[in-house]
Amino acid sequence: MKFAQNMKAGLTVRKKGSQAADGSPSFRSRIRSNWVCLLSFAIPFLIMLTIFIINGIFPFGDESFMHSDMYHQYVPFLSEMLSKLHSGDSMTYSWNVGVGSNFLALYAYYMASPFNWLVVLFPAKYLIEFMSYLVILKIGFCGFTFAWYLTRHFKTRSAVVVPFAVFYAMSGYLAAYNWNVMWLDCIFLFPLIALGLEKLVTEGKYKLYCISLGLCILSNYYISIMVCIFLVLYFLVLVLTNCHTFRHMGKAVLRFALFSALAGGMAAILLIPEYSALHLTKFSDINFPSKLTFYFSTIDMLARHCMDVAVETGLDHWPNIYCGVAIFLLVPLYLSNSKISLRDKALRIGLLAFMLVSFSTNMLNFIWHGMNYPDSLPCRQSFMYIFLLLTLCCEAVMRIRECSYKALGVSFCISMGFVLLCEKIIDNEEAFPVETFILTAAFLCLYGIFLYYYKKRSFSLKLLAILTLLAVTAESAVNMYQTSVSVTSRSKYLENHDNYRILVERIREEDPDFYRFEKFSRVTKNDGTMIGYPTASLFSSTANGHVEEFYEKLGMSHSKVFYCFDGATPFTSSLLSVRYMFSKSSQEDPNLYTLIDSQGDIYLYECKYTLPLGFMVNNHPGFNISSGDSQTASGEVGEGGSQEQPGTETENAGALDEFLGNIEDTQTDVLEKVLDREGSNPVETQNLMVRALGLDEALFSSVGTEQDGAATVITAQQSGHYYAYVNDSKVDTLKMESEALSKSFTKLKYRYICDLGWHDEGDVISLHSEDSTSLNVSAYRLNETVMAGAIDILSQESMTVDSFDSTHIKGHIDVSRPGELILSVPYEPGWKILVDGEKVQAGLFDDTFISLSLEPGEHTIEMHYYPTGLTLGIVISSLCLAGFIAIIVLERRRRRSPDKKAADRSDLP
Repeated sequence: MKFAQNMKAGLTVRKKGSQAADGSPSFRSRIRSNWVCLLSFAIPFLIMLTIFIINGIFPFGDESFMHSDMYHQYVPFLSEMLSKLHSGDSMTYSWNVGVGSNFLALYAYYMASPFNWLVVLFPAKYLIEFMSYLVILKIGFCGFTFAWYLTRHFKTRSAVVVPFAVFYAMSGYLAAYNWNVMWLDCIFLFPLIALGLEKLVTEGKYKLYCISLGLCILSNYYISIMVCIFLVLYFLVLVLTNCHTFRHMGKAVLRFALFSALAGGMAAILLIPEYSALHLTKFSDINFPSKLTFYFSTIDMLARHCMDVAVETGLDHWPNIYCGVAIFLLVPLYLSNSKISLRDKALRIGLLAFMLVSFSTNMLNFIWHGMNYPDSLPCRQSFMYIFLLLTLCCEAVMRIRECSYKALGVSFCISMGFVLLCEKIIDNEEAFPVETFILTAAFLCLYGIFLYYYKKRSFSLKLLAILTLLAVTAESAVNMYQTSVSVTSRSKYLENHDNYRILVERIREEDPDFYRFEKFSRVTKNDGTMIGYPTASLFSSTANGHVEEFYEKLGMSHSKVFYCFDGATPFTSSLLSVRYMFSKSSQEDPNLYTLIDSQGDIYLYECKYTLPLGFMVNNHPGFNISSGDSQTASGEVGEGGSQEQPGTETENAGALDEFLGNIEDTQTDVLEKVLDREGSNPVETQNLMVRALGLDEALFSSVGTEQDGAATVITAQQSGHYYAYVNDSKVDTLKMESEALSKSFTKLKYRYICDLGWHDEGDVISLHSEDSTSLNVSAYRLNETVMAGAIDILSQESMTVDSFDSTHIKGHIDVSRPGELILSVPYEPGWKILVDGEKVQAGLFDDTFISLSLEPGEHTIEMHYYPTGLTLGIVISSLCLAGFIAIIVLERRRRRSPDKKAADRSDLP
C-alpha cells in the first residue's frame, strides 16, 4: 500500500560493513539511510545561497540581507548581547536598551535561540553575516526536519518526500519572514514536535515530543503559543483517529498533559520573568473583539497558494501560504482516494479549513496571536497550516496508484479551472502580477505530466525523479527570488560605527558620570544597543508602555512598540538626562549645544541644558493646575494642586502586585498634576510644567502663522529656536523651507514636536505637506531665559552618582526640604531600593519613573536590579527537568527488571 513498497528508486539497502564494531550503525550507514533528509537540507540551502550571491550579499558584494526588524532590532540587540558576553556584563539589565530595560526579557523575546550563543565565535564586525547565513542554515534545517518527519510518518526513505520538504523550507511563509530570525527555530523544530506528538499518542513514546517542544518554547515563547494551540487541535485529531478505547484515550490525554506541562516548565526560567516584564507593555491588556468580522473571501485567500504572489508583511491580514502549486492538484487527489478513511480525511481537512477560517476571522485571529492583534506580520501561525497541507499532499502522491486515471484527470481540471477563475476575478496586480497565473498554470501542467507517468510507470523512475526535483527547485527558487530576500547597503548601515565608538570611549574617560547620548538623526531607534551607549530611544515589543505614554504626553515620537527621541525639546531632553548629542553637522545651534569633539564625519555636542540622573521636585504652593497661573492671594494650593504631605510613601503592594509591577503611588507632585491633564498640546504641557516650578513666563512663546496657498508661513519676529506641532493627525509628512535651512519631517502620525531649528529675526519659514492643503499648525519659540531658570531650579538639589553598572546604582544627595527625588530610571519589578541602608518601596513619577520621598538631610541611595520571577523560573525549570530525567530513569529500570529476573532464574541449580 505504501509508496516505499512500490518504488525501487530511492530505497537504500543495508550492506555488509554498515555497522560499527559495537553493532550500532556506522556513520556512513547513517548518511546512506538519511540521504533523503540531507538532500532536503541541501536544496533549500543552495537555493538561498545562490540568491545571496546573485543579490551581491556580502562577501559577494556590498549588500546585506537585513530587512524590517532584522535591520532595526535583531542586529542591534544581538550586538548588545555580544558585547555583554565579551565583557562578562550581566544579562539581566541594560542601560543601552532605551532609557534602561530588562535585558533578560529582551533576550527571551528576541534572542533565546541557542544558535545565537555561537556569535562569540565570530568577530564583531561580521555580526550581520553571522545572522544572515544563519538564516540560510535554518532554512536548510526546515527542509531536513520536515523530510525527517515525512520519512518517519510514512515509514519510507523514498525521494518522493524531498519536493514537499523543499516546499516547506521555501514556502511563502518563509519568503515573507525568513529575516525574522527569532521565529526560525520554531519553524524547523515544529515537524519534530508533530512527530513526537504522533509517537506519544500511538506508541506512548514521549522524549522527542517533550524535548523538542521544550526547546521550541525556550527559543521563542510567542510562536510557541500558536504551536501549543495547534498541538491541542492536532492531538484531538490523533486521538480520534488512533485511540479506539477509552483506556487508550485516557492514557494519551494524561501523557499529553504531563509532557506538555514538563516542556513548558523546563522553559520557565525564561517564561516567568518574561511574563512579569510583558505586563508593563502595551500588549498586556486583552481587549477581545466584540463583533465577528471577516477580512476577505475564501477564493481570494486560496489564490495566495499561487506562485509569485507578493508576500504580506504589513497591517493587512493576508496569509502567506504558498507552498508549491502542486497542492492545487494534489488536494483533490487526496479527497478522491477512497482507500483513505473518511474519518481521517474529515478530521484533517476540517483542521485545515478551521485554520483557513482563522486567517480571515478577527476573533480567531486574535486568539491565535496570544489574545492580541499582531502589529503587522499577519497570520504568524500559517507555517503549521502549510505543514499539514503538504503532509496530506505527500500522502496523495505516495498513494497515487490507488487513484484512477479519471480521478487524476478530474483533479487536474479542477485545479486548472480554479487558477483560471482566480485570474478572471482577482484584480490586484500589486499582489498578483501578470506572470502569477501563467507560471502557476505552467507548473501545474508540468506536475500533471509527472504524476501521469509516475502512475503509469512507463518512464524511468530515476529520470522522472530528477526532472521532478529540477522543476521543484526551479519553482521554489523563482518564487523566493521574486518575493523575498530584499537587500540594503551593508557599508551604509555600518557607516561611522567606529567613529561613534571612539567618541563614546573618549568622553567616558573624561566624564565617567551617568548620562545618556542621543542623535539628531539615527539609522535605527536602537542605535544605542548597536554602538554601545545609554540612549533614550527604543524599538521593541518589550518596550515599557508607561515610558511610551510619557513620551506621548511630552510630544515625542511613540507607538505601542517604540519610543523615540524625535520630538524632544531641551526641557524633555534634560528630564531624560541626555547630556551629549551626535550629529553629522558642525553647525548645530550653539545656544543649545556646545561642540566638544569630532571623529571623522561625526561631531559630538554637549547639551547646554541637562539634568543628572536624579533631581528633587518640591511642590510650588502658588500654582493652580486648572488655569496654569500663579496664585496671588494666599499660599494655599489651588484647585487640583497637591495637598498631601511630601513624605507620603507608596501604599504597600501585595505579592502579585509586586511581581507584576503594580504599585499604588499616593504621592503626587506638581509636575505629575500637569502630566495628568488629558488632551493637552505637548508644548503647552511643557509650559505648564515650567510654571509649576515657580516660573511666571512661558517656556515656549506662541508664534502666529499665516496661510499662503497650501503652505503655512511663520515669520520670525525674534531670533531664536523655533518649534511646530501639527494638530492634524492625518498629516504624516511635513517639509520646511527657509533662508536659513530646509528640513523634512516624516511619520508625523506618531504625533511628535517638529524642531524647526534656529532662525534669525525676519526669517520666513514655510511649511507644507502633501497630506493636507490646509495645515493646522501651532508654532512656538523657545525662551532660553526660562529654560535656564527651570534647569537651575531642578538642579539645586540633585543626586550625585558615586558608582553604577548595568544592575547597580549608588549615589548620595543632600536635601534641604521635603520633596520627591525623581530618577530617570523607568520602574519595573525587580528594582530593590535602599535609602540610608533601609529597603523602601519605590514611588512613581507619572506612573513611569522611580521616585523617592525624602526628608531633609543627607541620604545615600542604592539600587539593585534582579529580574522578578527569575529565581522562581529557575526552581520550576530545575524541578521539571529533574522530573523528566526521573521518568526516563524509572522507565529504564522497569524495562531492565524482567531481564534481571530472568538472569537470576537461569543461575538457579
